[in-house]
Amino acid sequence: MSARHTATHSVSVGMPGRMSDKLARLAARYPDLIAGSDEQAIALLEQADQVGFAAGTVMFHENDPCRSFLWMLEGSVRVYKHSADGREVTLYRVQPGELCVLSLNALLGNRPYPAQAEAETDVTGLMLSGSAFLRGVEESATFRTYALKMLTDRLHDMMTLVSDIAFHRLHLRLACLLGQRFERSRGKPLSVTHAELARELGTTREVISRILKEFEHQRCVRLSRGRIHLVSQQGLDWFKQEEQSS
Repeated sequence: MSARHTATHSVSVGMPGRMSDKLARLAARYPDLIAGSDEQAIALLEQADQVGFAAGTVMFHENDPCRSFLWMLEGSVRVYKHSADGREVTLYRVQPGELCVLSLNALLGNRPYPAQAEAETDVTGLMLSGSAFLRGVEESATFRTYALKMLTDRLHDMMTLVSDIAFHRLHLRLACLLGQRFERSRGKPLSVTHAELARELGTTREVISRILKEFEHQRCVRLSRGRIHLVSQQGLDWFKQEEQSS
């Protein structure tokens, strides 16, 4: 076994006692990154600084230079775009263990950040400077492979979003969004406004309200102020099937 190979395994997830606190926290959220890292990647990750953002903080502004890269440890970040008429559409969320594909794109392509990223909750993470990140991509094969794999995985998700917007009716997209949220809440009422749903899907509050009224008329959901109650999951699923087959 080579010296490099031995060093790589000395910081693996299976030997947390030999890791710094910083690497141990990263390993808990990004186990594949730490387990497979070579010496160059480990030295690079040790340079990251712990940062925190309060809920509601705009962490990256649209068209600003991208000068850093965040490894998420706690919280949720919403990445979204504005339209010319002031509407919003959610592109994706970044959770612990995930990477922001637009940050990767901006850094690797030397482009400005093309969207807006906002902390939905209090966020903590490890921040790496853009120059250090690019040095890692250049010098470390394992770091480069990990970043490119995460990039391709996220691009697949982005293509799914583009397909949904281009080819699926808004009724279907809203039914799918509600279905996902009811699944996470285990059928409990959703505390969400029509305006929030509109921002998720890139439309207006009035359009969302109209479709929700249709869902209520079909006894899929029941509406109250600021809350949506699930009446029939089967009805919501049936409605999605009808939309897909139409």
